[in-house]
Amino acid sequence: MKIKDISVCMASPDGDKVAFDFARMLAEANAAHLSCAAFTVLPPMILGYGDGSAGEVYASILQQTRDTMSGAWNKFEKSLGQGSPAVEMRHFEAFPNRVEALSAMNARHADIVVVRAPGKSDEQPHADLLEGVLLGGGRPVLIVPEEWSGTTVGQRAMIAWDASREATRAMHDSLLLMEDDAKVCVATVDAKPGDTSHGAGPAWDIGAHLSRHVGDVEVRNEDSIGRSTAEALMDVATSFDADLIVMGGYRHSRLQQAFLPGVTRTLLREAKVPLLLSH
Repeated sequence: MKIKDISVCMASPDGDKVAFDFARMLAEANAAHLSCAAFTVLPPMILGYGDGSAGEVYASILQQTRDTMSGAWNKFEKSLGQGSPAVEMRHFEAFPNRVEALSAMNARHADIVVVRAPGKSDEQPHADLLEGVLLGGGRPVLIVPEEWSGTTVGQRAMIAWDASREATRAMHDSLLLMEDDAKVCVATVDAKPGDTSHGAGPAWDIGAHLSRHVGDVEVRNEDSIGRSTAEALMDVATSFDADLIVMGGYRHSRLQQAFLPGVTRTLLREAKVPLLLSH
């Protein structure tokens, strides 16, 4: 099955443009439909704002937010021109406590979802949007680094393999992005043969399985040697010249309460190439 329906989720037309550009490239390469979930996040109601002059102040702030974001999104849409593929704009206006649920709902209507990777100065709306698509969307999520400037994805993919259910799901989801001639590196870190997860050799079986889908697969069992698992995986990705990192691995429930294990969280913030996550 090929990608036919892509959604990009954006909390800001400027801050999230790298995700949009990536999604449009992907849509063009696959002749796929592209929708853009454009969020206007309203300021939360603060206790006391509903009374008298405080209520008038809040109403003014609310209207100013709507006007500012409406202008920004209109400018963004005009900048798209008549390029191909056409973009279906889907506008969502929500208070902060609804962003997560709405982003999850929107994600369920696509083959794959694209969002920008979190930055050091991100505000809460982006975290809520990211949490919604990752934990509630039920779809594979492509997370694009802010500095990404590549032109390919899935031609040279690194699979971060820990023999888990989540990694299995992510690996199979990543096949959406690979052609038959893709080159793939299946990487494990400090994996031990003979256990009930990896079998006789770390990643041997999954490497053989993957080779029936793509033409060129190599397996690397990396020794961490004083590095963290995330550092070891990023070193493999760099030496392999990967244009995509694939992993599962998040099993907890809240982004703001370390729902991502350390490896995934580090890659999410520090990977230099797009990261595919599946839940």
